[in-house]
Amino acid sequence: MRSRMTCDRVTMLAGRMEKHLRGNRIVGLMLPRESSHAFNWTEVKTSGSWSPFETVYRAGPVVLPFLGFDLEPERRIDAVRVLRILRAESLVIAAGCTALNNEYEAGSYVLVDDHVNCTGESPLRGPNDERLGPRYPDMSEPYDALWSFRLRSGAASMGLDLRSVVYGRIGGSTAGDDPSTWLQSGIDAGIDVVGEGLLDEVIAAVHCGLPVAAVGVVEKCWPVDENVLFSSIPAQSEVYGRLPEIINQCLLCRGGMDDG
Repeated sequence: MRSRMTCDRVTMLAGRMEKHLRGNRIVGLMLPRESSHAFNWTEVKTSGSWSPFETVYRAGPVVLPFLGFDLEPERRIDAVRVLRILRAESLVIAAGCTALNNEYEAGSYVLVDDHVNCTGESPLRGPNDERLGPRYPDMSEPYDALWSFRLRSGAASMGLDLRSVVYGRIGGSTAGDDPSTWLQSGIDAGIDVVGEGLLDEVIAAVHCGLPVAAVGVVEKCWPVDENVLFSSIPAQSEVYGRLPEIINQCLLCRGGMDDG
């Protein structure tokens, strides 16, 4: 894995992209690869490279620099920081997750309201450059209230109810554990869904002052008293295909939380 870019390098890349994106609203986007078949945005062509992004899409007056899940983790962190320098309005993330109980059905959508990092890993490990953000960012409310409201409102316009959840990041030291050793403790800690992604980009966004919001797709449900999944959705499901429309409706929600 390569090292992260320096602040000067991130600033240089942002300056190069700004020439092409100037005058547009900018919202960073990170969606599961399973939803790519339903993307209805126009890809913005360039004679050069959109690095560190995978590509850039356009949805009307909004340009969507895209952080693909297939990008190296370090490159995604660089992309988050480039978004901040570009004065992007937000980073919107969607990620698959597993429900720890049957209150959340496979195929449903949830709004991530808080998280628990069960791995102890952090993208901020190592020397800190204060130009990118503080050594210890305030993580008490990592998910932006306004953009979370817009995601919920956008989904509601489609008849979808996004219930708020606490997301638990597993993997690393927990990946090889017997699930029965941490499922109940996760529920006791207030965790509703778990997954292996999401947090690095969220932490990096909070660190650099970029608003971030996240929606989860419940791919599987896992009861505490069994070691098998009792419900799941296919990898290529129309459930994933609804994510781009949720994003489109979110982008149309320009009002605030008190607008009624």
